[in-house]
Amino acid sequence: MNTLTLMQICLVAHLTGLTLMAGTTVTEYIIFKTFGKMPDIGKEKALNLLQVTKKLSALLGLGAALLILSGTGLLIITHGAFMHQLWLKIKLMLIAALVLNGFLTGSRLELKFKRIINADEPVSSDQLKKAISKFNTFYSVQMILFFTIIILAIFKFN
Repeated sequence: MNTLTLMQICLVAHLTGLTLMAGTTVTEYIIFKTFGKMPDIGKEKALNLLQVTKKLSALLGLGAALLILSGTGLLIITHGAFMHQLWLKIKLMLIAALVLNGFLTGSRLELKFKRIINADEPVSSDQLKKAISKFNTFYSVQMILFFTIIILAIFKFN
């Protein structure tokens, strides 16, 4: 297998990983946005929502693994030719922001949401709507980061 073919395979894997991650983020955003507009949110509906998002997390992880492996492959194949360029440095910083926002903010919001749902007292509709509103903000930031990363990858300015 020649280098060009290997590079194209890495690019396909890279785009597939990006599509899985961004698509999962958009899907979760739509789920929470729709859920937040429901007039009467019950505990059972909230638990079902968490089950769906847990299943989507597997796709997010698969996409991240594909991105990391293919990105590393692309760096090796090109001998780091793009590493000195400003667009890639900014892209890598935005990827770090994406990951940090996911782990720090997203994980914290998910734990808070689980605590609200699993509490012994009845779930307040206002409490859930407030939590879902924060999720919507979180997912909006994630999507803006993805969009900016895509723009940088396409235009590759210096």
